[in-house]
Amino acid sequence: MLGTTGSGGGGNYVVAVRPGKKVGDKPDVAYEVRKEAPYVPTPVAKGDLLFLWSDKGIVTCVDAKSGEQVWQKRVTGNYSGSPIRVADKLYCMDEAGTVVVIAADREFQEFGRVPLNEESRSTPAVSGGRMYLRTISHLYSLGGKST
Repeated sequence: MLGTTGSGGGGNYVVAVRPGKKVGDKPDVAYEVRKEAPYVPTPVAKGDLLFLWSDKGIVTCVDAKSGEQVWQKRVTGNYSGSPIRVADKLYCMDEAGTVVVIAADREFQEFGRVPLNEESRSTPAVSGGRMYLRTISHLYSLGGKST
């Protein structure tokens, strides 16, 4: 199990907990991640990898079982929304409305940035083969079948 906590002004951290083996057993803390842990954005997993996208634009990839850091990179920007994973890519939109796309992999790779030229505090959403991106006054729908 995974939990996040923080105060907004610092002291954010992510905790992985192993449940007790029997009912009534106390859980054990498997590991904690305190350096550049997110306050608002939610962690995203892919297989044995956990991606922590901090509010201040630092993405950390850790081994989900051990908590060992695989890589950490600054992608710049401030983030109030959470990243999402679609297949092998992570998408996250910064507060300036720029969508950042990186690999959900053991090696850091940035695929690109798409500026929507308007502020956003939202999380991308996917449904029916479409990705939805919301800014302060616009809703963009990408992909899907043409009608």
